[in-house]
Amino acid sequence: MTRTKPIISCVLPATDLLLTLGCVAIAPVCTNFIAPFLNWESNPGFNAFAASPFLAGVAIAAVPVILRMVGFYHRNNMQRHASAIRQLALFLTYYLVAFGLYEIARPDTGSVYMNHVILVTLILITLGLYLRYLLLRLLQFHTPHGRYHLRQVILAGKEEAIAQEWEQLSPYWRNNMNVVGKVVEGKTSQEEVQQLIEQNHVQQLMLFGGLDAYQNMSETIMRCELQGIDIYVHLKNDHPVSMRADVTEIGDQRVLILTSTPVYSWSRMFKGVFDRIMAFFGIIATSPIWLIAAIGIKISDPNGKIFYRQQRSGLYGKPFGMWKFRSMYSDADKRLDEIKAKFGNEMDGPIFKLTNDPRIFPFGHFIRKYSIDELPQLINVLTGDMSLVGPRPLPTYETAEFPEISQRRRMSVKPGLTCYWQIEDRSDCKDFDRLIAKDLKYIDNWSLLTDLVLILRTIPVAIFGKGAK
Repeated sequence: MTRTKPIISCVLPATDLLLTLGCVAIAPVCTNFIAPFLNWESNPGFNAFAASPFLAGVAIAAVPVILRMVGFYHRNNMQRHASAIRQLALFLTYYLVAFGLYEIARPDTGSVYMNHVILVTLILITLGLYLRYLLLRLLQFHTPHGRYHLRQVILAGKEEAIAQEWEQLSPYWRNNMNVVGKVVEGKTSQEEVQQLIEQNHVQQLMLFGGLDAYQNMSETIMRCELQGIDIYVHLKNDHPVSMRADVTEIGDQRVLILTSTPVYSWSRMFKGVFDRIMAFFGIIATSPIWLIAAIGIKISDPNGKIFYRQQRSGLYGKPFGMWKFRSMYSDADKRLDEIKAKFGNEMDGPIFKLTNDPRIFPFGHFIRKYSIDELPQLINVLTGDMSLVGPRPLPTYETAEFPEISQRRRMSVKPGLTCYWQIEDRSDCKDFDRLIAKDLKYIDNWSLLTDLVLILRTIPVAIFGKGAK
């Protein structure tokens, strides 16, 4: 049977919804109060629900959804101050972008006063959420708890693991646990375990030693599970820091999922839809550039094709044909080994980079400088082989030469047209490990906002040809 979420995880969104309603109600009053100081117009009779009931209703109802999406309810709102501020900044950014798009799309110019009210409302909501967050932390951290009201906990694992890893836990978590005993691997009998559980009304088993301990103490874990006792597994420091765990049900069986990629969610589904829509309109908008590129390529090398299709490594290394405008002479692939032997490789690792590669014809340098040669990859985005944002797809023969298997994690998401490397380094980066680190940074910190920011940062890089050779 699936366990219900803690009550606080349900109470927090409801509380924030009520807080939002209150902010919307008092926003016109606050706007009228500050209007004289900012030379704004005032409107004492304004009511947001009467002026735009649909907008107000949707915006209010979406608050808990957006907060959950940016991670504000993570750890039941017990995250650090810096994390909470960052999440609220993301929340505010999403709303500002949404209202900005609304302003552009609506047919009339609307009321300037209403825009001021919306701005004040968003500021009030953000400040109110932060104050609510601080109050909750204050109550949790400073409210005295008697031992009877603390969670009754058993510590389990090898003796050295319990001693070392218990001290690594946050003081907040340790202060809210009443340790009633220890179950030492290979020493404590199951009869003693059951006696501890029954005499101390145990609620939680804290297991130290990672997944090895989970396997070695399976009998104790099963005993706790049968009695409805929560089991927390403390992962060892040598476990991948990017790995996240979740439990789902397949039929009547439970499955533990360990993942180091962005979890499948509404955000990822929206990313796929957004990619295809933008690719479709991108092809239409840039079609005149395609025509110019085709003419320039044919003039530069009449015997070759306009497009070049190369086998690249896609999602989880699956090969696909990536489209580009051809920027090299038609015999470029045959001359690769010759060029490597003669000029060497400016990039360390398996990726080949060479400034002023003699296989590139003059017009090819131009379309490479301004990323025009990459435009046909919008077709790959449209067909689902690529995304707008993601690690750049590398040739299959280069990914086959990766020196470390951990570097293959860059292929655990769809490859993209742009990512951190293309924006911050492009051809200026010669360090293969740095390239991998930037791609993994994207994977570990992915969000829709990250994609939007990277797309906006890519535009000036492409227009001014920054870092291209």
